[in-house]
Amino acid sequence: MALLSFIITWLLLFQQKNINAEYYTAVIDITKAWRLSQELVSDLNSYIALEERRLNRIRKVVKVLDANGSISDASSTLSQQNNDLEEYLGNPINAYLTMKRLSSSWKSQISQLVNNVPNGFQKGDTDGSDYLNISDAQNTITMNTIRSRVKQHTDMLPGDNDVSGAVDAILRLQSTYKLPARQLAYGQLVDNLSTPQLSAAQCLEVGRHAYSQGDFEQSEEWFRVAYDRLFDELEQKKEVDAQGTTIASDETEENGETEPTVGQILDYLAYSLGRQGRYAEALNVTRLLIEEEPTNTRAINNEAFYVEQIDRGEGRIGPNPRSQATSKHDQETELYESLCRNENPLPTVPSRHLTCQYYTPHAFFRIGPIKEETLNPDPRIVMWYDLIFPSEIEKIKELATPRLRRATVKNPVTGNLEVAFYRTSKSAWLPHSMTEITDQISQRIRAVTGLSLETAEDLQVGNYGLGGHYAPHFDFGRKREKDAFEVKNGNRIATIIFYLSDVQAGGATVFNRIGTRVVPKKGAAGFWFNLLPSGEGDLRTRHAACPVLAGSKWVMNLWFHERGQEFHRPCELERGAIETDDGF
Repeated sequence: MALLSFIITWLLLFQQKNINAEYYTAVIDITKAWRLSQELVSDLNSYIALEERRLNRIRKVVKVLDANGSISDASSTLSQQNNDLEEYLGNPINAYLTMKRLSSSWKSQISQLVNNVPNGFQKGDTDGSDYLNISDAQNTITMNTIRSRVKQHTDMLPGDNDVSGAVDAILRLQSTYKLPARQLAYGQLVDNLSTPQLSAAQCLEVGRHAYSQGDFEQSEEWFRVAYDRLFDELEQKKEVDAQGTTIASDETEENGETEPTVGQILDYLAYSLGRQGRYAEALNVTRLLIEEEPTNTRAINNEAFYVEQIDRGEGRIGPNPRSQATSKHDQETELYESLCRNENPLPTVPSRHLTCQYYTPHAFFRIGPIKEETLNPDPRIVMWYDLIFPSEIEKIKELATPRLRRATVKNPVTGNLEVAFYRTSKSAWLPHSMTEITDQISQRIRAVTGLSLETAEDLQVGNYGLGGHYAPHFDFGRKREKDAFEVKNGNRIATIIFYLSDVQAGGATVFNRIGTRVVPKKGAAGFWFNLLPSGEGDLRTRHAACPVLAGSKWVMNLWFHERGQEFHRPCELERGAIETDDGF
Protein backbone atom coordinates (compact mmCIF):
# COMPACT_ATOMS: atom_id res chain seq x y z
CA MET A 1 0.00 0.00 0.00
CA ALA A 2 2.92 2.37 0.73
CA LEU A 3 4.28 1.76 -2.76
CA LEU A 4 0.86 2.38 -4.32
CA SER A 5 0.49 5.66 -2.43
CA PHE A 6 3.94 6.73 -3.60
CA ILE A 7 3.07 5.94 -7.23
CA ILE A 8 -0.22 7.85 -7.07
CA THR A 9 1.55 10.86 -5.51
CA TRP A 10 4.29 10.60 -8.14
CA LEU A 11 1.70 10.54 -10.94
CA LEU A 12 -0.09 13.58 -9.56
CA LEU A 13 3.16 15.55 -9.30
CA PHE A 14 4.15 14.41 -12.78
CA GLN A 15 0.79 15.51 -14.13
CA GLN A 16 1.07 18.89 -12.41
CA LYS A 17 4.57 19.38 -13.75
CA ASN A 18 3.44 18.37 -17.19
CA ILE A 19 0.90 21.20 -17.30
CA ASN A 20 3.60 23.90 -17.55
CA ALA A 21 6.60 21.91 -18.74
CA GLU A 22 6.13 22.56 -22.53
CA TYR A 23 8.28 19.51 -23.34
CA TYR A 24 7.92 20.10 -27.06
CA THR A 25 10.10 23.18 -26.86
CA ALA A 26 13.34 21.33 -26.10
CA VAL A 27 14.68 17.87 -26.92
CA ILE A 28 16.38 17.64 -23.53
CA ASP A 29 13.00 17.95 -21.81
CA ILE A 30 11.54 15.22 -24.00
CA THR A 31 14.49 13.04 -22.95
CA LYS A 32 13.70 13.73 -19.31
CA ALA A 33 10.06 12.83 -19.89
CA TRP A 34 11.06 9.54 -21.47
CA ARG A 35 13.32 8.69 -18.52
CA LEU A 36 10.53 9.60 -16.11
CA SER A 37 8.18 7.27 -17.97
CA GLN A 38 10.68 4.41 -17.62
CA GLU A 39 10.95 5.05 -13.89
CA LEU A 40 7.16 4.95 -13.72
CA VAL A 41 7.11 1.64 -15.61
CA SER A 42 9.65 0.24 -13.17
CA ASP A 43 7.60 1.39 -10.16
CA LEU A 44 4.38 0.03 -11.65
CA ASN A 45 6.05 -3.33 -12.36
CA SER A 46 7.20 -3.43 -8.75
CA TYR A 47 3.66 -2.74 -7.64
CA ILE A 48 2.32 -5.46 -9.96
CA ALA A 49 4.84 -7.93 -8.50
CA LEU A 50 3.70 -7.10 -4.97
CA GLU A 51 0.04 -7.47 -5.95
CA GLU A 52 0.74 -10.80 -7.63
CA ARG A 53 2.48 -12.04 -4.49
CA ARG A 54 -0.51 -10.99 -2.42
CA LEU A 55 -2.96 -12.61 -4.85
CA ASN A 56 -0.92 -15.80 -4.89
CA ARG A 57 -1.14 -15.92 -1.12
CA ILE A 58 -4.92 -15.49 -1.36
CA ARG A 59 -5.07 -18.25 -3.98
CA LYS A 60 -3.10 -20.48 -1.61
CA VAL A 61 -5.60 -19.83 1.19
CA VAL A 62 -8.50 -20.46 -1.21
CA LYS A 63 -6.95 -23.75 -2.25
CA VAL A 64 -6.69 -24.88 1.36
CA LEU A 65 -10.24 -23.79 2.18
CA ASP A 66 -11.72 -25.30 -0.99
CA ALA A 67 -14.23 -27.88 0.25
CA ASN A 68 -13.97 -29.90 -2.94
CA GLY A 69 -10.24 -30.18 -3.38
CA SER A 70 -8.12 -29.62 -0.36
CA ILE A 71 -9.73 -30.98 2.79
CA SER A 72 -8.17 -34.31 1.93
CA ASP A 73 -7.57 -36.60 -1.00
CA ALA A 74 -10.68 -38.53 0.01
CA SER A 75 -12.83 -35.47 -0.58
CA SER A 76 -11.63 -34.69 -4.09
CA THR A 77 -14.88 -35.97 -5.56
CA LEU A 78 -17.05 -34.79 -2.69
CA SER A 79 -20.42 -33.47 -3.73
CA GLN A 80 -21.74 -30.22 -2.32
CA GLN A 81 -24.94 -32.02 -1.34
CA ASN A 82 -25.51 -31.68 2.41
CA ASN A 83 -26.03 -35.41 2.97
CA ASP A 84 -22.70 -36.25 1.32
CA LEU A 85 -20.89 -33.63 3.39
CA GLU A 86 -22.55 -34.86 6.57
CA GLU A 87 -21.52 -38.43 5.81
CA TYR A 88 -17.96 -37.37 4.99
CA LEU A 89 -17.60 -35.24 8.13
CA GLY A 90 -19.16 -38.03 10.22
CA ASN A 91 -15.71 -39.62 9.98
CA PRO A 92 -13.87 -38.23 13.04
CA ILE A 93 -10.51 -38.07 11.25
CA ASN A 94 -12.04 -36.14 8.34
CA ALA A 95 -13.79 -33.84 10.81
CA TYR A 96 -10.55 -33.21 12.72
CA LEU A 97 -8.61 -32.45 9.53
CA THR A 98 -11.40 -30.14 8.38
CA MET A 99 -11.24 -28.28 11.70
CA LYS A 100 -7.49 -27.94 11.23
CA ARG A 101 -7.93 -26.55 7.72
CA LEU A 102 -10.61 -24.08 8.69
CA SER A 103 -9.30 -23.05 12.09
CA SER A 104 -8.54 -19.52 13.18
CA SER A 105 -4.94 -19.63 11.98
CA TRP A 106 -6.20 -18.44 8.59
CA LYS A 107 -8.36 -15.59 9.90
CA SER A 108 -5.61 -13.02 10.38
CA GLN A 109 -4.02 -13.94 7.04
CA ILE A 110 -7.28 -13.55 5.15
CA SER A 111 -8.09 -10.25 6.87
CA GLN A 112 -4.65 -8.83 6.18
CA LEU A 113 -4.59 -9.93 2.55
CA VAL A 114 -8.07 -8.64 1.69
CA ASN A 115 -7.65 -5.35 3.54
CA ASN A 116 -4.57 -4.47 1.49
CA VAL A 117 -6.68 -3.75 -1.59
CA PRO A 118 -7.74 -0.31 -2.87
CA ASN A 119 -11.42 0.65 -2.83
CA GLY A 120 -13.63 1.65 -5.69
CA PHE A 121 -14.09 -1.21 -8.17
CA GLN A 122 -17.16 -0.43 -10.20
CA LYS A 123 -19.40 -3.05 -11.71
CA GLY A 124 -18.69 -3.26 -15.42
CA ASP A 125 -15.15 -1.87 -15.16
CA THR A 126 -12.89 -3.02 -17.98
CA ASP A 127 -9.94 -3.62 -15.65
CA GLY A 128 -10.88 -7.22 -15.02
CA SER A 129 -12.83 -6.57 -11.82
CA ASP A 130 -16.09 -8.03 -13.15
CA TYR A 131 -15.24 -11.29 -11.37
CA LEU A 132 -15.79 -9.46 -8.08
CA ASN A 133 -19.52 -9.25 -8.71
CA ILE A 134 -21.34 -10.68 -5.69
CA SER A 135 -24.96 -10.16 -6.58
CA ASP A 136 -26.69 -9.20 -9.81
CA ALA A 137 -29.01 -7.03 -7.73
CA GLN A 138 -26.14 -4.72 -6.84
CA ASN A 139 -25.25 -1.88 -9.14
CA THR A 140 -21.95 -1.05 -7.47
CA ILE A 141 -19.41 -3.38 -5.98
CA THR A 142 -16.84 -1.93 -3.59
CA MET A 143 -14.06 -3.59 -1.71
CA ASN A 144 -15.81 -2.58 1.51
CA THR A 145 -18.62 -4.97 0.62
CA ILE A 146 -16.17 -7.77 -0.07
CA ARG A 147 -14.25 -7.06 3.13
CA SER A 148 -17.48 -7.15 5.12
CA ARG A 149 -18.51 -10.50 3.65
CA VAL A 150 -15.05 -12.00 4.13
CA LYS A 151 -14.98 -10.87 7.76
CA GLN A 152 -18.46 -12.28 8.34
CA HIS A 153 -17.45 -15.67 6.98
CA THR A 154 -14.03 -15.84 8.66
CA ASP A 155 -15.58 -14.95 12.01
CA MET A 156 -17.78 -18.04 11.70
CA LEU A 157 -14.90 -20.41 10.93
CA PRO A 158 -13.84 -22.90 13.62
CA GLY A 159 -11.39 -21.68 16.23
CA ASP A 160 -8.66 -23.22 18.36
CA ASN A 161 -11.25 -24.50 20.86
CA ASP A 162 -12.93 -26.47 18.07
CA VAL A 163 -9.63 -28.10 17.10
CA SER A 164 -9.00 -28.93 20.76
CA GLY A 165 -12.50 -30.40 21.02
CA ALA A 166 -11.86 -32.51 17.92
CA VAL A 167 -8.68 -33.93 19.46
CA ASP A 168 -10.60 -34.64 22.69
CA ALA A 169 -13.11 -36.60 20.62
CA ILE A 170 -10.40 -38.70 18.94
CA LEU A 171 -8.89 -39.55 22.32
CA ARG A 172 -12.35 -40.38 23.72
CA LEU A 173 -13.08 -42.70 20.81
CA GLN A 174 -9.69 -44.34 21.18
CA SER A 175 -10.27 -44.94 24.89
CA THR A 176 -13.91 -46.08 24.65
CA TYR A 177 -13.46 -48.47 21.73
CA LYS A 178 -9.88 -49.50 22.60
CA LEU A 179 -8.49 -48.41 19.24
CA PRO A 180 -4.70 -48.38 18.81
CA ALA A 181 -3.29 -44.96 17.92
CA ARG A 182 -1.56 -46.54 14.94
CA GLN A 183 -4.89 -47.75 13.57
CA LEU A 184 -6.34 -44.23 13.77
CA ALA A 185 -3.23 -42.53 12.39
CA TYR A 186 -2.99 -44.85 9.39
CA GLY A 187 -6.65 -44.41 8.40
CA GLN A 188 -7.93 -47.80 9.60
CA LEU A 189 -10.87 -46.49 11.60
CA VAL A 190 -13.71 -48.76 10.46
CA ASP A 191 -13.86 -51.50 7.83
CA ASN A 192 -14.96 -50.28 4.38
CA LEU A 193 -14.51 -46.65 5.43
CA SER A 194 -12.08 -44.48 3.48
CA THR A 195 -10.09 -42.47 6.00
CA PRO A 196 -7.07 -40.22 5.36
CA GLN A 197 -3.86 -40.76 7.28
CA LEU A 198 -2.62 -38.34 9.91
CA SER A 199 0.74 -36.67 9.43
CA ALA A 200 3.57 -36.75 11.94
CA ALA A 201 2.70 -33.19 12.98
CA GLN A 202 -0.94 -34.14 13.58
CA CYS A 203 -0.01 -37.26 15.56
CA LEU A 204 2.30 -35.11 17.66
CA GLU A 205 -0.55 -32.67 18.31
CA VAL A 206 -2.86 -35.46 19.51
CA GLY A 207 -0.10 -36.81 21.73
CA ARG A 208 0.62 -33.39 23.22
CA HIS A 209 -3.09 -32.95 23.96
CA ALA A 210 -3.22 -36.28 25.81
CA TYR A 211 -0.02 -35.31 27.64
CA SER A 212 -1.53 -31.99 28.77
CA GLN A 213 -4.47 -33.93 30.25
CA GLY A 214 -2.15 -36.20 32.22
CA ASP A 215 -2.82 -39.30 30.12
CA PHE A 216 0.82 -40.28 29.65
CA GLU A 217 0.18 -43.81 28.40
CA GLN A 218 -2.06 -42.54 25.61
CA SER A 219 0.37 -39.71 24.78
CA GLU A 220 3.26 -42.20 24.64
CA GLU A 221 1.36 -44.22 22.06
CA TRP A 222 0.78 -41.17 19.86
CA PHE A 223 4.40 -39.98 20.14
CA ARG A 224 5.64 -43.39 18.98
CA VAL A 225 3.30 -43.23 16.00
CA ALA A 226 4.41 -39.65 15.25
CA TYR A 227 8.02 -40.89 15.23
CA ASP A 228 7.18 -43.64 12.71
CA ARG A 229 5.07 -41.30 10.57
CA LEU A 230 7.93 -38.78 10.41
CA PHE A 231 10.28 -41.39 8.94
CA ASP A 232 7.53 -42.51 6.53
CA GLU A 233 7.28 -38.92 5.29
CA LEU A 234 11.05 -38.57 4.98
CA GLU A 235 11.17 -41.76 2.90
CA GLN A 236 8.40 -40.46 0.67
CA LYS A 237 10.37 -37.25 0.09
CA LYS A 238 13.47 -39.25 -0.78
CA GLU A 239 11.48 -41.24 -3.36
CA VAL A 240 10.16 -38.03 -4.88
CA ASP A 241 13.67 -36.57 -5.06
CA ALA A 242 15.02 -39.77 -6.62
CA GLN A 243 12.39 -39.53 -9.37
CA GLY A 244 13.52 -36.00 -10.13
CA THR A 245 10.07 -34.59 -9.55
CA THR A 246 8.97 -31.74 -7.33
CA ILE A 247 6.00 -31.41 -5.02
CA ALA A 248 3.59 -28.73 -6.14
CA SER A 249 3.03 -27.45 -2.62
CA ASP A 250 4.16 -28.36 0.84
CA GLU A 251 1.11 -29.90 2.46
CA THR A 252 2.40 -29.34 5.97
CA GLU A 253 2.90 -25.65 5.24
CA GLU A 254 -0.56 -25.40 3.69
CA ASN A 255 -2.06 -26.87 6.85
CA GLY A 256 -0.47 -24.11 8.86
CA GLU A 257 1.70 -26.76 10.55
CA THR A 258 5.40 -26.92 11.14
CA GLU A 259 6.94 -30.28 10.40
CA PRO A 260 8.27 -31.69 13.69
CA THR A 261 11.87 -32.71 14.15
CA VAL A 262 13.07 -36.09 15.37
CA GLY A 263 14.37 -34.36 18.48
CA GLN A 264 11.00 -32.82 19.34
CA ILE A 265 9.20 -36.15 19.17
CA LEU A 266 11.88 -37.96 21.18
CA ASP A 267 11.75 -35.21 23.79
CA TYR A 268 8.02 -35.64 24.33
CA LEU A 269 8.27 -39.43 24.25
CA ALA A 270 10.97 -39.46 26.92
CA TYR A 271 8.89 -37.18 29.13
CA SER A 272 5.82 -39.41 28.79
CA LEU A 273 7.85 -42.47 29.76
CA GLY A 274 9.45 -40.62 32.64
CA ARG A 275 6.11 -39.47 34.02
CA GLN A 276 5.00 -43.11 34.05
CA GLY A 277 8.07 -44.04 36.10
CA ARG A 278 9.55 -46.06 33.24
CA TYR A 279 13.01 -44.56 33.75
CA ALA A 280 15.04 -47.19 31.88
CA GLU A 281 12.97 -46.66 28.70
CA ALA A 282 13.02 -42.90 29.19
CA LEU A 283 16.82 -43.05 29.52
CA ASN A 284 17.18 -44.96 26.22
CA VAL A 285 14.96 -42.44 24.39
CA THR A 286 16.83 -39.51 25.99
CA ARG A 287 20.17 -40.90 24.79
CA LEU A 288 18.72 -41.12 21.26
CA LEU A 289 17.69 -37.48 21.67
CA ILE A 290 21.24 -36.50 22.72
CA GLU A 291 22.64 -38.26 19.66
CA GLU A 292 20.24 -36.19 17.57
CA GLU A 293 20.90 -32.95 19.50
CA PRO A 294 24.27 -33.19 21.31
CA THR A 295 23.98 -29.66 22.78
CA ASN A 296 20.51 -30.15 24.28
CA THR A 297 21.25 -29.18 27.89
CA ARG A 298 17.87 -30.23 29.21
CA ALA A 299 18.23 -33.71 27.69
CA ILE A 300 21.68 -34.07 29.24
CA ASN A 301 20.28 -33.12 32.66
CA ASN A 302 17.38 -35.53 32.22
CA GLU A 303 19.81 -38.32 31.36
CA ALA A 304 21.59 -37.77 34.67
CA PHE A 305 18.24 -37.76 36.51
CA TYR A 306 17.10 -41.05 34.98
CA VAL A 307 20.46 -42.70 35.74
CA GLU A 308 20.16 -41.57 39.36
CA GLN A 309 16.61 -42.94 39.65
CA ILE A 310 17.63 -46.30 38.17
CA ASP A 311 20.63 -46.56 40.50
CA ARG A 312 18.27 -46.00 43.43
CA GLY A 313 16.04 -48.82 42.21
CA GLU A 314 13.18 -46.52 41.35
CA GLY A 315 10.76 -46.92 38.47
CA ARG A 316 9.32 -49.92 36.70
CA ILE A 317 9.54 -51.78 33.42
CA GLY A 318 6.80 -51.75 30.80
CA PRO A 319 3.35 -50.15 30.72
CA ASN A 320 1.38 -49.96 33.94
CA PRO A 321 -1.20 -52.78 34.08
CA ARG A 322 -4.67 -51.34 33.97
CA SER A 323 -5.60 -50.72 37.58
CA GLN A 324 -8.86 -52.24 38.74
CA ALA A 325 -11.60 -49.67 39.14
CA THR A 326 -12.33 -49.01 42.78
CA SER A 327 -14.91 -46.22 42.86
CA LYS A 328 -18.48 -46.69 41.72
CA HIS A 329 -17.92 -44.05 39.06
CA ASP A 330 -14.89 -45.92 37.62
CA GLN A 331 -16.76 -49.21 37.69
CA GLU A 332 -19.72 -47.65 35.91
CA THR A 333 -17.45 -46.08 33.29
CA GLU A 334 -15.80 -49.42 32.55
CA LEU A 335 -19.18 -51.12 32.27
CA TYR A 336 -20.56 -48.35 30.07
CA GLU A 337 -17.57 -48.51 27.71
CA SER A 338 -17.70 -52.31 27.51
CA LEU A 339 -21.37 -52.11 26.50
CA CYS A 340 -20.47 -49.54 23.84
CA ARG A 341 -17.99 -52.09 22.46
CA ASN A 342 -20.76 -54.72 22.59
CA GLU A 343 -18.87 -56.60 25.30
CA ASN A 344 -21.60 -57.29 27.86
CA PRO A 345 -20.17 -58.53 31.18
CA LEU A 346 -23.62 -58.75 32.77
CA PRO A 347 -25.87 -61.83 32.83
CA THR A 348 -27.92 -61.91 29.65
CA VAL A 349 -31.71 -62.10 29.54
CA PRO A 350 -33.00 -65.50 28.33
CA SER A 351 -33.84 -65.24 24.66
CA ARG A 352 -37.39 -66.51 25.23
CA HIS A 353 -38.17 -63.16 26.86
CA LEU A 354 -36.85 -61.16 23.88
CA THR A 355 -39.65 -61.26 21.34
CA CYS A 356 -40.84 -59.54 18.17
CA GLN A 357 -44.51 -59.01 17.46
CA TYR A 358 -47.06 -56.84 15.70
CA TYR A 359 -48.58 -54.37 18.13
CA THR A 360 -51.93 -52.61 17.75
CA PRO A 361 -52.20 -50.18 20.69
CA HIS A 362 -54.80 -47.95 19.02
CA ALA A 363 -57.36 -48.06 16.23
CA PHE A 364 -55.04 -45.76 14.32
CA PHE A 365 -52.72 -48.76 13.76
CA ARG A 366 -55.37 -51.37 12.94
CA ILE A 367 -54.54 -51.42 9.23
CA GLY A 368 -50.80 -51.03 9.74
CA PRO A 369 -49.75 -52.58 13.07
CA ILE A 370 -46.57 -51.44 14.79
CA LYS A 371 -43.52 -53.69 14.44
CA GLU A 372 -42.41 -54.09 18.07
CA GLU A 373 -39.29 -55.71 19.51
CA THR A 374 -38.90 -56.35 23.24
CA LEU A 375 -35.31 -55.49 24.11
CA ASN A 376 -35.67 -56.09 27.85
CA PRO A 377 -38.65 -57.53 29.75
CA ASP A 378 -38.15 -55.86 33.16
CA PRO A 379 -37.91 -52.92 33.08
CA ARG A 380 -39.70 -53.18 29.79
CA ILE A 381 -37.77 -51.54 26.98
CA VAL A 382 -39.19 -51.81 23.47
CA MET A 383 -38.25 -50.69 19.98
CA TRP A 384 -40.95 -49.68 17.50
CA TYR A 385 -39.78 -49.79 13.90
CA ASP A 386 -40.84 -47.48 11.04
CA LEU A 387 -42.72 -45.21 13.42
CA ILE A 388 -41.63 -42.08 11.56
CA PHE A 389 -41.39 -41.68 7.78
CA PRO A 390 -38.27 -40.54 5.86
CA SER A 391 -40.08 -37.44 4.58
CA GLU A 392 -41.01 -36.51 8.15
CA ILE A 393 -37.43 -37.04 9.29
CA GLU A 394 -36.09 -34.64 6.68
CA LYS A 395 -38.68 -32.04 7.64
CA ILE A 396 -37.87 -32.37 11.35
CA LYS A 397 -34.14 -31.97 10.64
CA GLU A 398 -34.90 -28.96 8.44
CA LEU A 399 -36.91 -27.34 11.25
CA ALA A 400 -34.32 -28.14 13.92
CA THR A 401 -31.08 -27.23 12.13
CA PRO A 402 -31.28 -23.42 12.45
CA ARG A 403 -32.38 -23.79 16.09
CA LEU A 404 -29.62 -26.15 17.28
CA ARG A 405 -27.80 -25.03 20.42
CA ARG A 406 -25.26 -26.79 22.65
CA ALA A 407 -27.14 -29.32 24.77
CA THR A 408 -27.19 -28.65 28.52
CA VAL A 409 -27.76 -30.68 31.67
CA LYS A 410 -29.24 -29.70 35.02
CA ASN A 411 -26.69 -29.20 37.78
CA PRO A 412 -27.99 -31.39 40.66
CA VAL A 413 -26.64 -28.95 43.26
CA THR A 414 -27.67 -25.57 41.84
CA GLY A 415 -30.57 -26.66 39.65
CA ASN A 416 -29.17 -24.54 36.79
CA LEU A 417 -28.84 -25.72 33.19
CA GLU A 418 -25.17 -25.94 32.25
CA VAL A 419 -22.93 -27.13 29.41
CA ALA A 420 -21.11 -30.29 30.53
CA PHE A 421 -18.07 -32.14 29.16
CA TYR A 422 -19.93 -35.45 29.44
CA ARG A 423 -22.61 -34.39 26.96
CA THR A 424 -21.41 -33.36 23.51
CA SER A 425 -24.33 -32.64 21.20
CA LYS A 426 -26.58 -29.83 20.07
CA SER A 427 -30.33 -29.79 20.47
CA ALA A 428 -33.40 -27.82 19.45
CA TRP A 429 -36.91 -27.77 20.89
CA LEU A 430 -39.93 -28.01 18.59
CA PRO A 431 -43.43 -27.36 20.01
CA HIS A 432 -46.01 -30.02 19.21
CA SER A 433 -48.20 -27.53 17.36
CA MET A 434 -45.33 -25.87 15.51
CA THR A 435 -46.25 -27.36 12.11
CA GLU A 436 -48.60 -29.96 10.71
CA ILE A 437 -45.72 -32.48 10.72
CA THR A 438 -44.86 -31.98 14.41
CA ASP A 439 -48.55 -32.20 15.32
CA GLN A 440 -48.98 -35.45 13.36
CA ILE A 441 -45.92 -37.01 15.00
CA SER A 442 -47.08 -35.95 18.47
CA GLN A 443 -50.51 -37.50 17.96
CA ARG A 444 -48.87 -40.70 16.71
CA ILE A 445 -46.74 -40.77 19.87
CA ARG A 446 -49.85 -40.35 22.01
CA ALA A 447 -51.56 -43.22 20.17
CA VAL A 448 -48.65 -45.68 20.34
CA THR A 449 -47.74 -45.02 23.98
CA GLY A 450 -51.26 -44.60 25.33
CA LEU A 451 -50.03 -41.64 27.38
CA SER A 452 -51.35 -38.10 27.57
CA LEU A 453 -49.44 -35.19 26.05
CA GLU A 454 -51.02 -32.79 28.55
CA THR A 455 -47.77 -32.20 30.48
CA ALA A 456 -45.29 -33.68 27.99
CA GLU A 457 -42.27 -31.61 27.04
CA ASP A 458 -41.73 -30.28 23.53
CA LEU A 459 -39.99 -32.48 20.98
CA GLN A 460 -36.24 -32.26 21.46
CA VAL A 461 -34.15 -32.88 18.34
CA GLY A 462 -30.46 -33.64 18.87
CA ASN A 463 -27.44 -33.99 16.62
CA TYR A 464 -24.33 -35.54 18.12
CA GLY A 465 -21.03 -33.98 17.10
CA LEU A 466 -17.55 -35.41 16.63
CA GLY A 467 -17.32 -38.35 19.02
CA GLY A 468 -20.67 -37.13 20.42
CA HIS A 469 -21.81 -38.88 23.58
CA TYR A 470 -23.85 -38.54 26.75
CA ALA A 471 -22.41 -40.23 29.84
CA PRO A 472 -24.60 -42.45 32.08
CA HIS A 473 -27.57 -40.55 33.50
CA PHE A 474 -31.19 -40.84 34.59
CA ASP A 475 -33.97 -39.14 32.68
CA PHE A 476 -35.98 -38.66 35.87
CA GLY A 477 -35.15 -36.14 38.58
CA ARG A 478 -33.66 -37.41 41.86
CA LYS A 479 -35.21 -36.39 45.14
CA ARG A 480 -31.94 -34.97 46.42
CA GLU A 481 -31.55 -32.71 43.39
CA LYS A 482 -32.57 -29.07 43.63
CA ASP A 483 -35.70 -28.32 41.57
CA ALA A 484 -35.62 -31.90 40.27
CA PHE A 485 -39.04 -31.48 38.66
CA GLU A 486 -41.96 -29.12 38.62
CA VAL A 487 -44.47 -29.91 41.36
CA LYS A 488 -47.45 -29.19 39.12
CA ASN A 489 -46.28 -31.56 36.35
CA GLY A 490 -44.46 -34.22 38.35
CA ASN A 491 -41.40 -36.20 37.35
CA ARG A 492 -40.51 -37.62 33.94
CA ILE A 493 -42.53 -40.82 33.88
CA ALA A 494 -41.50 -42.11 30.45
CA THR A 495 -39.13 -41.53 27.52
CA ILE A 496 -39.52 -42.09 23.81
CA ILE A 497 -36.46 -41.61 21.59
CA PHE A 498 -36.67 -41.57 17.79
CA TYR A 499 -33.59 -42.43 15.77
CA LEU A 500 -33.56 -40.08 12.77
CA SER A 501 -30.45 -41.59 11.16
CA ASP A 502 -28.49 -44.79 10.91
CA VAL A 503 -25.04 -44.61 12.49
CA GLN A 504 -22.18 -46.34 10.73
CA ALA A 505 -20.32 -47.22 13.94
CA GLY A 506 -20.89 -46.45 17.60
CA GLY A 507 -23.68 -44.25 18.92
CA ALA A 508 -25.65 -47.02 20.68
CA THR A 509 -27.91 -46.32 23.65
CA VAL A 510 -26.83 -48.58 26.52
CA PHE A 511 -28.51 -49.34 29.85
CA ASN A 512 -25.57 -50.08 32.09
CA ARG A 513 -27.56 -51.54 35.02
CA ILE A 514 -29.21 -54.27 32.94
CA GLY A 515 -26.82 -54.69 30.00
CA THR A 516 -29.34 -53.72 27.30
CA ARG A 517 -27.90 -52.17 24.14
CA VAL A 518 -30.01 -50.31 21.56
CA VAL A 519 -28.43 -49.78 18.13
CA PRO A 520 -29.76 -46.72 16.23
CA LYS A 521 -32.06 -47.61 13.36
CA LYS A 522 -33.43 -44.83 11.18
CA GLY A 523 -37.19 -44.48 11.59
CA ALA A 524 -37.35 -46.55 14.79
CA ALA A 525 -38.21 -45.38 18.31
CA GLY A 526 -37.24 -46.76 21.71
CA PHE A 527 -39.61 -46.48 24.68
CA TRP A 528 -39.42 -47.17 28.42
CA PHE A 529 -40.87 -45.99 31.73
CA ASN A 530 -38.47 -44.08 33.97
CA LEU A 531 -40.63 -44.42 37.08
CA LEU A 532 -42.01 -47.45 38.87
CA PRO A 533 -45.82 -47.61 39.17
CA SER A 534 -45.35 -46.24 42.71
CA GLY A 535 -43.84 -43.05 41.29
CA GLU A 536 -40.36 -43.87 42.58
CA GLY A 537 -37.46 -43.63 40.13
CA ASP A 538 -36.48 -46.90 38.48
CA LEU A 539 -32.71 -46.99 38.96
CA ARG A 540 -32.40 -49.75 36.36
CA THR A 541 -33.16 -47.23 33.60
CA ARG A 542 -29.82 -45.46 33.99
CA HIS A 543 -28.51 -45.21 30.43
CA ALA A 544 -25.95 -43.50 28.19
CA ALA A 545 -25.34 -42.53 24.58
CA CYS A 546 -22.10 -44.12 23.35
CA PRO A 547 -19.64 -41.94 21.40
CA VAL A 548 -20.33 -41.81 17.66
CA LEU A 549 -17.36 -43.54 16.04
CA ALA A 550 -18.39 -42.91 12.44
CA GLY A 551 -21.44 -41.24 10.96
CA SER A 552 -23.88 -38.57 12.06
CA LYS A 553 -26.38 -39.36 14.78
CA TRP A 554 -29.75 -37.58 14.84
CA VAL A 555 -32.34 -38.32 17.53
CA MET A 556 -35.64 -36.87 18.71
CA ASN A 557 -36.76 -37.24 22.33
CA LEU A 558 -40.03 -36.66 24.08
CA TRP A 559 -40.41 -36.89 27.85
CA PHE A 560 -43.81 -37.50 29.47
CA HIS A 561 -44.53 -36.18 32.97
CA GLU A 562 -46.67 -37.75 35.70
CA ARG A 563 -49.56 -35.31 35.70
CA GLY A 564 -52.23 -36.38 33.25
CA GLN A 565 -51.21 -40.05 33.32
CA GLU A 566 -53.33 -41.01 36.37
CA PHE A 567 -55.73 -43.11 34.29
CA HIS A 568 -53.20 -44.13 31.62
CA ARG A 569 -50.73 -45.66 34.07
CA PRO A 570 -52.41 -45.89 37.48
CA CYS A 571 -50.52 -46.66 40.69
CA GLU A 572 -50.50 -50.25 41.89
CA LEU A 573 -51.86 -51.33 45.26
CA GLU A 574 -48.38 -52.07 46.60
CA ARG A 575 -45.81 -49.32 46.95
CA GLY A 576 -43.04 -51.34 45.32
CA ALA A 577 -39.36 -50.44 45.31
CA ILE A 578 -38.19 -47.21 46.89
CA GLU A 579 -35.46 -45.10 45.31
CA THR A 580 -32.21 -45.33 47.26
CA ASP A 581 -29.08 -43.23 47.25
CA ASP A 582 -26.51 -45.28 45.36
CA GLY A 583 -23.88 -42.62 44.86
CA PHE A 584 -24.90 -41.51 41.35
